[in-house]
Amino acid sequence: MEGKVAHGLQAPVIECASPAQLDILVDTLSDAFAHDPILNWIFPDSSLYPHLFRVILTGSALPRGLVQLEQDGRGAALWLPPDTPFELAPGLPLLQLVLRSLWRMGPGPLLRLRQQAGLFARHKPAAPHFHLQFIGCRQRNQGQGVGAALLKAGLQACDNQGMPAYLECSNVRNLPLYERHGFETQADGVLPGGGPQVWFMWREARVDHTR
Repeated sequence: MEGKVAHGLQAPVIECASPAQLDILVDTLSDAFAHDPILNWIFPDSSLYPHLFRVILTGSALPRGLVQLEQDGRGAALWLPPDTPFELAPGLPLLQLVLRSLWRMGPGPLLRLRQQAGLFARHKPAAPHFHLQFIGCRQRNQGQGVGAALLKAGLQACDNQGMPAYLECSNVRNLPLYERHGFETQADGVLPGGGPQVWFMWREARVDHTR
């Protein structure tokens, strides 16, 4: 992934992130998901996203997951390894997030979060797999190959362990990217109350890393 790309842009270089990079991860993901259909449906106030991603990163992703970052902070991806449930440790940061949400948006986000979790749980495969929870690049860096490079790096980690990969796609425009990397749609669903459509996608492990 070294080298140059068109128009003098540096080709994406993907690295494993560390807790010391928490601030750049929070900033990158908050920007990348500012217009995400599911997050916008659950939390219409996007100013809450930095608090949300800080809780996810410190309570789940960095301690137990595979967190990858483009070296210039253009994009990031969060994976959970096989048999690692998504759980947020109770504590002050999570409590503050809940209170901020209630203060700014009332109880609606908590209800929608429960509805989203229920739909996702019904479609989550039982077989062990790597779960791609979040992947995105900053809005100003879209179209530079960052998302594809992040996806390739994550899938190589899956393939190295002989494990399939699973994701929930919330944006129809991303389906071709995932399909090019071997994902197939297993089912789809629509979140209630005018919520967005979601595609549940699966990819078997590949021995030769060919994508």
